[in-house]
Amino acid sequence: MPVRSLGSSVLRWPSREEVEVALRAREVGGPGAEAFLEELIVRRELAFNFVLYNPRYDAFAGLPAWAQDSLRRHANDPRPALYTPEELEEGRTDDPLWNAAQAELRRTGKIHGYMRMYWGKQFLLWTQDPQEAFRLALHLNNKYALDGRDPASYASVGWCFGLHDRPFPERPVFGRVRSMTGAGLRRRGLREAYVARWQGGLP
Repeated sequence: MPVRSLGSSVLRWPSREEVEVALRAREVGGPGAEAFLEELIVRRELAFNFVLYNPRYDAFAGLPAWAQDSLRRHANDPRPALYTPEELEEGRTDDPLWNAAQAELRRTGKIHGYMRMYWGKQFLLWTQDPQEAFRLALHLNNKYALDGRDPASYASVGWCFGLHDRPFPERPVFGRVRSMTGAGLRRRGLREAYVARWQGGLP
């Protein structure tokens, strides 16, 4: 990606393809186009700036201070279950929805966008130490995802732990970090169809 230095600032020129796609999306219009442009321009640039200016972009210590402090305060909260790294990598949890997301990641190198957020947040519930939860989520993402080690990927995993988000009301395990539940996914009509598509043994 072309990058130009300007004093103490660094500007990343968008590629020709990015510009063409953005112009086409704006031309088509509609709520879907607006959401797409938000991801393509705003979120992508946030990710590049996060990696560029935060030397700890790939570590728990690179998360916002409020998120780190809150997660540490809740490190001793009871978890519904604890899984080994091997069980998580192989998708052998008691949550069929999460197992389906892990299966999609391993088979295709990607996870449905909304499911990826749910996937990342569950590590906090199933790992006693939030720092280890972050490490495991980033490790599995970088090992299997097509965008592993891309700035957008580091920002996406970081978001699951409070990056580029705001504090929410305090709750167990998550502290003030936004949580996500399977019930919320059912309301969106994702659960049954998604599990049915990806259920079964991993390759």
